[in-house]
Amino acid sequence: MNAEAIKSFLVSLGFDVDEAGQRKFEAGIVSATAKVVKLGVAVEAAALSVVAFTTKIASGLDDLYWASQRTGATVAGIQRIGYAVGQMGGSVNAARSSLENLAQFIRNSPGAEGFLNRLGVQTRDASGQMRDMASIFTGVGQRLNSMPYFRANQYAQMLGIDENTLMAMRRGLGQFSAEYTATAKAIGFNAEQAAASSNKFMTSMREFGMMAGMARDKIGANLASGLAGSIDNFRKLIVDNFPRIETGITVVIKSILWLADIVGRVVYRLVQAVGVIIDWWGSLDKSTKQIIAAFGAMLVAWRLLNSAFAMSPIGRIIALAAALAALVEDYATWKEGGQSLIDWSKWEPGIQYAQKAIGGLSGDFGALYDKVVDLGKAIWDAIKAFLEFIDIDTSRFSGKWLFDQIIESVRCAIKYVGALVDALKKLVSGDFSGAWDSLKEAASILADSPMGQGVTAVAKGVYTKASNALNQYLPEWMGGTPVERPKASKAGEQLLGWMGPMLTQLESLYKLPAGLLRSVATTESAGNQFAVSEAGAKGLFQFMDGTARDMGLRGNDVFDPMKSAQAAAKYLAQLLKANGGDLDKALASYNWGIGNVQKHGMALMPRETRDYIPKVRSGMPSINQETNITVYGSTDAQGTADAIADKQDGVNSRTVQQVNTGNR
Repeated sequence: MNAEAIKSFLVSLGFDVDEAGQRKFEAGIVSATAKVVKLGVAVEAAALSVVAFTTKIASGLDDLYWASQRTGATVAGIQRIGYAVGQMGGSVNAARSSLENLAQFIRNSPGAEGFLNRLGVQTRDASGQMRDMASIFTGVGQRLNSMPYFRANQYAQMLGIDENTLMAMRRGLGQFSAEYTATAKAIGFNAEQAAASSNKFMTSMREFGMMAGMARDKIGANLASGLAGSIDNFRKLIVDNFPRIETGITVVIKSILWLADIVGRVVYRLVQAVGVIIDWWGSLDKSTKQIIAAFGAMLVAWRLLNSAFAMSPIGRIIALAAALAALVEDYATWKEGGQSLIDWSKWEPGIQYAQKAIGGLSGDFGALYDKVVDLGKAIWDAIKAFLEFIDIDTSRFSGKWLFDQIIESVRCAIKYVGALVDALKKLVSGDFSGAWDSLKEAASILADSPMGQGVTAVAKGVYTKASNALNQYLPEWMGGTPVERPKASKAGEQLLGWMGPMLTQLESLYKLPAGLLRSVATTESAGNQFAVSEAGAKGLFQFMDGTARDMGLRGNDVFDPMKSAQAAAKYLAQLLKANGGDLDKALASYNWGIGNVQKHGMALMPRETRDYIPKVRSGMPSINQETNITVYGSTDAQGTADAIADKQDGVNSRTVQQVNTGNR
């Protein structure tokens, strides 16, 4: 309903509407209509915000619903674990991922339940039904909390539990789990019902999205069908009028080429003229140069000054100077016996005195000119000294050589522009291969130009000098500066000590030097089986992904200290064999890469590799000794430790005696 209809209705009721009242009435109707529209937009925006908020919440609960279906845990149990782990310094997402991994382990491993039962975790209730996975997860955390950390970490890796979640589980989740349950009960939150409702909502939203996408595709297909004819007509129009289009493009390109040719010729002629002027200027003596420079400066100044400036005090001084120059010319004519405008015989004594004064002033300016020239020479000498320092021959540098370089640079610039224009021409004509060739030709011209060669020579000289200077301070890898012996962390010492017998067996199996594996592990990761470097090397022995795959490590095997040690022993044995048994070359290959060692040799090793070899060697024992102490059925930890220490002391004493006897 519009303003006119409302007006007719009011008139029919007997109301008298004058012109002023009508304008006011119409303005009120327009204002009310605008406010109603604005209110409608605001309501619509609010509705969209509510839908977006609902979708965001429902999406998260829908994810929990499906996680519950996959793992067999309740939605409340999943949220309870995530909240507790988050409160203990872990990640909610990592905790959920760990729960998923545990469920996958139980689902895909036939002996998983038996393994967990032996670990002390109950997986089924009294009726034989599988317990809630969240309860099983909590039970695993309680069992891992009672073990030494390194062993608990190994079990956690096997079960798919990340380290941060493990640390949170060991700190205890019971308090925060109970807190979550109490809060949910207090506010009446039913996680299972909420997840099911959200799943239903998201299913409807996905169905709506599918319908909208299908409608979009149908509309797009209809538009494509309609536009196909228009595109065909456009293509036909281009084909039918291509001769005229080609002619127009050709004219434009020829105009560009013609303009480039004109500019090139002008530049070339200007350079030639500059060369002639330079040669002529070089043939003049110093005094003539000074006079010409002063006269040229005065002409330029006069050309730049307008008539208004000529009437100013400075302009009048310049005009006076010009008049004096004219008088000097007339005086010179009189001196040569010619017809002068003034009889200068009366002024001769004063003129001679003025000539002497001007001569002295000229000498002062000449001295200043000489100083400027000397400064330029000093700068040029400094540049030459720098170039000679970086081993660039400067004997060929001269004025003629500099002029030739300028001429050659201009020629190269013209060729470079021509190559670029040629590339543009071929690109427009559709000859992409030819355009690429022209671009490569332009790059070659630029590289071969005097400027390109000069930049390359300077860069090469600086690089050579810098490399030589650095190499003087690099320590030699044999007999060089001593390096600090690497040390394992406290946890690394415990792990490597526990792995000691296995490392010894691997060294014996692969015929490796005694202590090599432990020293490499200490140098690479300080004994940290979960170390990851900035370059991407992983694990106790810092394997790159490609090398790990070549050595048979899959997935997270690289973080398993046992599997990683076996792979390292195998890899070091291969490197020793490839390098003819040379341990230093094998260690360099382990750190730098065998390809680099074979290609560049040991002399060009980087600083890191030069230090790496003595670091590893410093961690290897100088006396080869193997001690096997077997302990059976001990339940007294302190007594066992004392017995082992006594036996080790005896072995060490006998070893020292044998060494002393052999030295006599």
